[in-house]
Amino acid sequence: MRELDLFTGEPGEEQVYSKIIPVSVVDIFSQEKREKQNHAQKSSRQTYSPFPTEISDLCYELYLKDCDAIADPFAGWGERHSKAKEFHKTYTGFDTSQAALDNALKEYEVINFLGDSRIVEVPDHNGLITCPPYWNLEKYEGKGIDKIPTWNEFIKSMETIFGRFYEKADSGSIYCVMVGDWRKDHKYYDLDYQISKIFNSLGAEPIDKIICNRKIISKIKIMIPQARRLGYTVRVHENLSVFKKP
Repeated sequence: MRELDLFTGEPGEEQVYSKIIPVSVVDIFSQEKREKQNHAQKSSRQTYSPFPTEISDLCYELYLKDCDAIADPFAGWGERHSKAKEFHKTYTGFDTSQAALDNALKEYEVINFLGDSRIVEVPDHNGLITCPPYWNLEKYEGKGIDKIPTWNEFIKSMETIFGRFYEKADSGSIYCVMVGDWRKDHKYYDLDYQISKIFNSLGAEPIDKIICNRKIISKIKIMIPQARRLGYTVRVHENLSVFKKP
C-alpha cells in the first residue's frame, strides 16, 4: 500500500503496512499483565512492569527487520521473546530470575535461559533488544546486577555485559536498548546517558533515539507534590536508543 509522506503529504514510496508509525515519540498505552496495584496510590516502579508492545513492534519492524538472530542479556518476563516469534526471529535471552523464566513459559510459551549475562556463553547474533534493570529502583528475584551495592559498580557490570555481547555480534548488528533515568532519595540516576557512553566506547554508531511516552498511563498526581517541593519534573518517559556495530 502507498502511504503519504510525513512531511510533504504526497504519496511516498511503496510500503508495507506497519503497526507503529516510525516517529520520534511513541505513546505507550496500558499493558494489562502484572499491573495489579493501584498506581494512583503506589508507584509502578515498585513492581515489575511489562515491556511495551509498541516498542517491541517498532524494533522488530524497523530496526531489526533484517536481523534473524536476536540476543537479549536481560530477557525479563517473555514479552520480547514472544514478539520475536511473531516476527519469525530466532531469540536467545538470559535472566537471573526463575520467576521471570516461568512466566515467559506460562504466558507466552517461550523458553529463556537462567543465567547471569556477565558470565554466560554469549550466542552469535546480529541483533539485540533489551531493557536493563534499574538497579535500586525495582527489586528482582535472583542474583542479578540489581543487587550490586554501588552505582559505579552497577555501571561497570553494564560495561562488561554489553562489551561481551558486542564482541560476539556480527558486523552491521543492530542494538536496541530501552532505558530511562530516575530519582531515588533525592539523587538522579542518568542510566540513558551511561548506556550511550558505553556503546560509544565500544565503537558503535548511534542510529536513532525514540522517546517512549508514558504520560498517557502514568498516575502523576502522587508525584507532583514532591516534585514541586524539591524542584524537578515528574519523569513520564523512557528512551529507546539504537546503535549499529560498524
